[in-house]
Amino acid sequence: MLKDYFLLTLKSIRYRQLRSWLTIVGIVIGIMLVVVIISLSNGVSAAINGQLQMLGNDLLIIVPGKETAILTGLMGGQKFNYNDIIDLERVPGVAMAMPVDIGTVNAEFEGEKKAVFVHASRLDYLQAIFEKSEGLQMYQGAWPSDPQSNDIILGYLAGTSLFKNNIRIGDEIIIQSKRLRVAGILARSGNQTDDNSFYMSWDLFHAISGVAPGAVSAIVQVDPGANIDLVALQVRYQLEKQKEVKDFTILTPEKTAQIVGTILGIIELALLIISLVSLLVGAVGIMNTMYTSVVERTRQIGIMKAVGATSDAILSLFLVESGFIGLVGGILGILLGLAIAAGIGAAAGSLGVNGLFSFSTIDYSELGIILLITFVTGVLSGILPARQAAKMEPAEALRYE
Repeated sequence: MLKDYFLLTLKSIRYRQLRSWLTIVGIVIGIMLVVVIISLSNGVSAAINGQLQMLGNDLLIIVPGKETAILTGLMGGQKFNYNDIIDLERVPGVAMAMPVDIGTVNAEFEGEKKAVFVHASRLDYLQAIFEKSEGLQMYQGAWPSDPQSNDIILGYLAGTSLFKNNIRIGDEIIIQSKRLRVAGILARSGNQTDDNSFYMSWDLFHAISGVAPGAVSAIVQVDPGANIDLVALQVRYQLEKQKEVKDFTILTPEKTAQIVGTILGIIELALLIISLVSLLVGAVGIMNTMYTSVVERTRQIGIMKAVGATSDAILSLFLVESGFIGLVGGILGILLGLAIAAGIGAAAGSLGVNGLFSFSTIDYSELGIILLITFVTGVLSGILPARQAAKMEPAEALRYE
């Protein structure tokens, strides 16, 4: 009997291909989003945790703005005074305090011009933080012996692929009409912003860029063995004496992980809500398709009842059809979601972010639950149309035109 229902369902879908596939697409979109979220969530968390670990567990990051609006603070143009950051080195437990300024400058290499992103600070401080706290070594070259020299350091991508011609150690790059020597190229960090950046001394950057001096952020390295949370409190107390930036946030490794986790949770929740709305729209589409199918097949239903088909058989036929539509949408949504997740993982891998997606980390029981949900959604969406078909009187159905 079930085989007959299945064959009749296939014939019905083939007869109404366009409408059936448009209905299935509504289910596919919702399921696809859910699968992408599930497939990438573990990889994203692992990748972000890896990046956080690279920052080092002995670093404090200081940025303008309140903790609840860090991005607004960074974009607000507020800057700390250079000396106020340097004075933090007087705080017990602070090994070094590094002011950081950023900006975009015009760079030219062998006739090719680019706008490049620059990090400015003391190069000896940058070297210490990159090597000791982040474990980031040189890919080529070396750090300048004079931290106030006109030499510059390039991120991995800035040094290897930004310009068409390969940059070699000792080459000169014209930045804002000034010739600067490339002293070194950093190894790949996996952070796209850092890997595409130029690094130069504080005084050199402000001399050639015209940017007003000031630190858009600061990095504080804590002494080995010091209580980083206690040091953070003392740093806050000291920094509250300055008058340049009223509201600021001090990020410890633990607090940074919490903020990132909260942001990821909000993003996942928003995407899941979108997925559920899409699934609801798909369910409404199934119901509409089934109602239309009932109307179009009124005479067929009358004939079936006239030759002995029971109301339960008619009900089952339409429920199987609606459930099948939901199931097909679920299967296609899962396959498409996995393909998109794999594509995102491959693209991220080519950019240096590995492990974002792996088939070995997928919980296939979750995919089975998703299929069950789509089938049940299809069945539930078809109940009302199926009941309408089952209640038809044979004589009235046969007279329908």
